Amino acid sequence: DQVSATPATSPPTGLIGILGAMPEEIALLRSHVAVSRTETRGIFEFVLGTLDDVPIVFASSGVGQVFASSAATILVQVYGCRAVLFTGVAGALKEHLRIGDVIIVSAVVNMDMNVKAFVLPHMPDYRHKRGELPFLSVREFVAHERLVQIAKDAAGVHFGPEAPHTVHVGLIATGSEFLTAERKRELADVWDELGDTLAVEMECAAVAQVCHFFGVPHLSLRSISDTFSGDAADDFNAFVNAAARTTFPILRELVRQI
Repeated sequence: DQVSATPATSPPTGLIGILGAMPEEIALLRSHVAVSRTETRGIFEFVLGTLDDVPIVFASSGVGQVFASSAATILVQVYGCRAVLFTGVAGALKEHLRIGDVIIVSAVVNMDMNVKAFVLPHMPDYRHKRGELPFLSVREFVAHERLVQIAKDAAGVHFGPEAPHTVHVGLIATGSEFLTAERKRELADVWDELGDTLAVEMECAAVAQVCHFFGVPHLSLRSISDTFSGDAADDFNAFVNAAARTTFPILRELVRQI
């Protein structure tokens, strides 16, 4: 059955929207899509076509939360997508995560959002947590339960005991800084504040926030491109292409089953 959600402003078209920050993160997807047309909207090029006969629209959003939220808003408002998926890479925040491991993002928090010093006049004793949006009592953006389950089932099929990579389900953080291994260690108190964060990247919270407030189901998939203690820049540049490819089997199954 189809995923249900509060209708977006534009009537749902049946399209599934897919974003990746960089062209490398959607290159494999593009090679499998029967493209019908492309449309340029501002800086973004949206590609429409079918993946396994399922209508989709996808784009490279660019790096960072402003670009990602803008692209997600277009998917929802202009294309009326019935679900939005994000695929890409992330930096590990746990020692056990290796390059190419996949994270099914069950929830994401914006580590840049910090209004802990702000006092609500009508609730002077209330204290905000890092990541919490003031006045809205929203902190973690939770992925659609059914999409998470589809992804987990797909992972069980495509990532067996002999697979070179492992799949994890959990919370990640979004920020606006590319973090070196040293910087990750310096931010240990932030990771403690946020909870059991598996990885950090630069777009997912923005996409999830847009989808949350427009009532559109969403899910992000992230593959580890740099380890917690490795050289982030060296790891990223060497492994971004290979790491991005590991999410594709799950992404493809999501498109087939949503």
